[in-house]
Amino acid sequence: MPHDENQGSRLSLLLFYFLAFLLLWEWLRPLHNFTDTKHTGFFIIFIGLAFLLSFFRMRWYVTVPSCILFTLISIHMLFYKGSVFQPEWLASFLRDVMLNARHIGTGRWNDMNPSFRTLLFFVLLWLLVYLLHYWVIYQRKILFFFIMTVAYITVLDTFTPYDAAYAVIRIVFIGFLMMGLLNMERIRLTEHIAFKKRLIIKWFLPLALFICASVLFGLAAPKSDPNWPDPVPFLKKITNHKEVPAAESKIGYGNHDETLGGPFQQDDTPVFTWKGKERAYFRVETKDTYTGKGWVETDQGMSYKLNGGNVEDIWFDRSVQTRRYTAQVSIDENYLYNHVMYPIGVSNIKPKHSIQLEMNGNTEQITPISEQVGSIRNMGRYTVTFHAPVFKLNDLKKVKVKRYREQNQFNDRYLQLPDSLPERVRQLADRLTRDHHNMFDKAKAVEDYLGSSAFSYDTQDVAVPEHNQDYVDQFLFETKRGYCDNFSSAMAVLLRSAGIPARWVKGYTSGEYKGAGDQNGHLYEVTNNNAHSWVEVYFPDQGWVTFEPTKGFTNPTEFTSEQNHTAGKDGGSSAGNSDTPSDKQRQETKPEKKETPKKREHSAAPHPVMHNKTAAQLWPYAAIIIVISAAAALVWVLRARWIPHVAAARLKRRTDEDVFFDAYAALLRQLKRKGFSRGDGETLRDFAARIDEAYHTDDMSELTLRYERALYRSDNAAELWNESVQLWENIIKTR
Repeated sequence: MPHDENQGSRLSLLLFYFLAFLLLWEWLRPLHNFTDTKHTGFFIIFIGLAFLLSFFRMRWYVTVPSCILFTLISIHMLFYKGSVFQPEWLASFLRDVMLNARHIGTGRWNDMNPSFRTLLFFVLLWLLVYLLHYWVIYQRKILFFFIMTVAYITVLDTFTPYDAAYAVIRIVFIGFLMMGLLNMERIRLTEHIAFKKRLIIKWFLPLALFICASVLFGLAAPKSDPNWPDPVPFLKKITNHKEVPAAESKIGYGNHDETLGGPFQQDDTPVFTWKGKERAYFRVETKDTYTGKGWVETDQGMSYKLNGGNVEDIWFDRSVQTRRYTAQVSIDENYLYNHVMYPIGVSNIKPKHSIQLEMNGNTEQITPISEQVGSIRNMGRYTVTFHAPVFKLNDLKKVKVKRYREQNQFNDRYLQLPDSLPERVRQLADRLTRDHHNMFDKAKAVEDYLGSSAFSYDTQDVAVPEHNQDYVDQFLFETKRGYCDNFSSAMAVLLRSAGIPARWVKGYTSGEYKGAGDQNGHLYEVTNNNAHSWVEVYFPDQGWVTFEPTKGFTNPTEFTSEQNHTAGKDGGSSAGNSDTPSDKQRQETKPEKKETPKKREHSAAPHPVMHNKTAAQLWPYAAIIIVISAAAALVWVLRARWIPHVAAARLKRRTDEDVFFDAYAALLRQLKRKGFSRGDGETLRDFAARIDEAYHTDDMSELTLRYERALYRSDNAAELWNESVQLWENIIKTR
């Protein structure tokens, strides 16, 4: 086996790299529990690649391009469509990098593009790999990083949903094994001892057995209750918060809905403005599969090109009366997504620029075709033509649930419910709908129940379901407070439990009135506060009908009776083309909250890389912790380089009698950092001779003779220091 005097055998190096890789992996495992990071496999492969390149001692002109290439390919796979060899996506990514780089100094982490945050994370991991390489291979020490890892995991275990029970076991086993093996390597290198295999086995086996026995004993030993109180209530008290949110505040629209719950943060950042004569909800996409924790799209479906921007008539039956409208949309230049926001019933979309569009057949999300997606930041300006439906209540009330059940085309998608759904949810759905004999009345019964005084609209005190809890069940039977995600998910699940096909829709409300505009309509502004989710119910021979279960919001869809009087949500007067709360709803919710109608409009999903329960705010703190930890580790690893300069600047100015003794002690500590420890019983002269032999000089011996004169003969220490300061500085600054 090849052997290196400074680095040891290649087999031992491989073992050290592997253990360091496992220890760093533990930093990545919890990310999906407290951030919106989903594809941690890319990061794991990256650190493995970086360790392999270090192990094979690749030169920088191989290592740097390899890591950069892997980073770019990963970012393309995560955030862009089309071929990685198309230059358009790279140009778009570089524009995002330049645009987001200015946020680093201001700390505006939430304003950064997800692809840019992912790039920063790759850079941090690269730095950590370098630190571990230097630490383990050259310093033969891991204690500091081991302590940092334990602290990091235990903090996450305390303040986030991450369960670190098994993680602590893995870290303790890996950390103590590395410390034992590295200590053996330090002895071998310092004392120039050639360990035979038998001696290595005699060292390794007791170490491994002792660690395993300690871990097993810790697992089997009885666990007492904690002696310290839970720190979370204490933090609530000292920060004057009634409750520390269990999940991170959500901001605006996001593309991950797998885990819903927790509060959301008000944010008036503009998303788009639009001009038109008919207010409507602007859809982005639908989700059809409820998991018990949130919504996913299990089948991504085929996308089809919209020739000339024309959209197929997939919304309503031909018998439904509609009214044709147009809306001119202008998306803010800083908006991070390139999807189209459009009202239900859209028939044509005309982008300002030559953008070709496609629609996903399942999610109904409209985006630029894959060949163009990399070069388009967002849709900019476009005109959308849509047909707003006017449903006749009598026709809707003719639809029976039994009639629909005879059709099976939607059963798999829009009647889906998880097997884990608690039975009491199904029982509630039956109780609410059993006395009604048509689909519309059943749906209205569910909608009215969620709009009753039993439920409260709340944006902050919003619970997150535990591991074994169902999101909808918790809202319906325990908390009974929440915002649009809670209300819309609950209605969709209740309707499906009653045999009524429904889907979860997310997008934006019509926003806030901003001006009279011109002959093309009034002007409205939509912000992150207007992100919203609602429900669409499928009626045979009618089409998709919008319902609004969220307390404080009014359904924009128009319903008419036989007398052609419009009916809103309550079957009364206006259909409510505004997203402001009705008077009745305002009276019901007034004691519970003080927000204006605008501020009650909220997030349908979290800010994007990678959603989880606590992503939007904990991610910046996690990034800061990683940066500070990496910086602290770098300072500690390189202490042998900067401490001599600090010591020289401090001691050279002194003229007192004790300066020589302090300087010599500082020199001995610096030599120890470099691996030259003074042995037991070794005299200063013998030690100095060993140092001079290593550095091929006589400076240490000369300095030691003068030091002994000051120490033993009581010569003038200050004068001797003035004569010796250059010798001392030469030795302490030697690398």
